[in-house]
Amino acid sequence: MSQNLWAKDWEKINETILNLNREQDILTAMNNFLLDIEKLIPYEKACIYFYDLSQPEIVKDYLGQGFTNKELKDYELYYCNIDDVVDKMKPNRDVVIKSSDAFDLEKRKDTEYFIDYVTPAHTKVSLDSNFRWDKKGAGYCIGSLDLFREENDTDFSEKEIEICRIFQPHLELKASNYAFMFENMASRYSLTSTEKDIASMVLKGYSNEEIAEMKYITISTVKKHVSKILEKSDSKSRIEFICKASGNER
Repeated sequence: MSQNLWAKDWEKINETILNLNREQDILTAMNNFLLDIEKLIPYEKACIYFYDLSQPEIVKDYLGQGFTNKELKDYELYYCNIDDVVDKMKPNRDVVIKSSDAFDLEKRKDTEYFIDYVTPAHTKVSLDSNFRWDKKGAGYCIGSLDLFREENDTDFSEKEIEICRIFQPHLELKASNYAFMFENMASRYSLTSTEKDIASMVLKGYSNEEIAEMKYITISTVKKHVSKILEKSDSKSRIEFICKASGNER
């Protein structure tokens, strides 16, 4: 047993891992994980991002706690491309990264990413646990669990880093299943790229109005895409489609 972790810590760790693996719905499991890990590693904001480095739009999907939709969307559309931590997540790089260890914070404060995104979002102190998996042997798909605190909060401790290292392989397995779910869904139902993007938002529970706002399209256009998605998947409702796409069809 690690000298940093007590029996009560291991009880919470094991309970969190069991909850992650017990829940069959991948999206629910990962959302619950973000809530469970806060009991072990307190945070102000948290997210899980999925990246495909072979594509111009590298962010493929995300989950978040504490962030506004605008903050998540701004990162997806622009700031992911200048995020200095993404390069450190590539294969053969560190698995668990603490911002105060990974960067020269004085130099980092002068970057566009820090000034225009990190500072307004209050995510100056971060702990990132990274995972990767092969997609058709290419090895360029990566993801990350990112925990954030305010600058004036206590930095993440060695104990908290160790807890993230314990969770990393379990989260990596679950995350890879989640990422491939969207690939399988698109292939199974012959969805176009746009339909796949909107279908993924439907799976995450976004309404037509929210999808329209985030995709910068009209609500009627969203409805047309959703109708086509339901038609292709032979689903009578969003609920039926979600059950089919996530493998929970009764």
